[in-house]
Amino acid sequence: MNKFAYLVAASAIAMSAFAQGTIDIGNRAFAYTGSVATGSALVNDASGKPLTGTSYVAQIFYGASAASLNNSFAPVPFRASTTTYPGTWNPGASAIQELTGVGYNQTVTLQVRVWDSAIAGASAATALAKAAGTGLSETFTYKTGADALAIPTGMENLKSFSLVGSTPVVPEPTTVALGALGAAALLWRRRK
Repeated sequence: MNKFAYLVAASAIAMSAFAQGTIDIGNRAFAYTGSVATGSALVNDASGKPLTGTSYVAQIFYGASAASLNNSFAPVPFRASTTTYPGTWNPGASAIQELTGVGYNQTVTLQVRVWDSAIAGASAATALAKAAGTGLSETFTYKTGADALAIPTGMENLKSFSLVGSTPVVPEPTTVALGALGAAALLWRRRK
């Protein structure tokens, strides 16, 4: 009987050495007041409006520290513009992911990078470079559950952030008209 107990204990220890921590990569809030999210971080466009549209994607990078964010999950699209959950991405059935190289009860550092996939050349690298029309969250930490049966969370330390402004400043038509009127007045004055 002792041999069997030792075999079970050794197997459990060996299996736990290969165990990976898990995380829920969705940022959808658990509570909404009307159409305003509470308890979760949102991604906003450059004007501060919560981001929607399936051409926008979020990719989550992780590592042991902010300087070593070498692993990532597959990019996930944001929700359609008709969503009741603006500012959130839609991981679908793959919301629970394994953190490669991160065991149970360990802390990992994460960062979210967002870009518009409809723009040629836009990627996580352009978000990291803070290119116009992309977004980059602050790094945040997550501690994996103590065992395989723990229900994973993950994005509770993420703070809301906005995309970098991507539209050039276009003056109001009245400003253009006043500028043209001023230039005409200067030219008329110069002629006299």
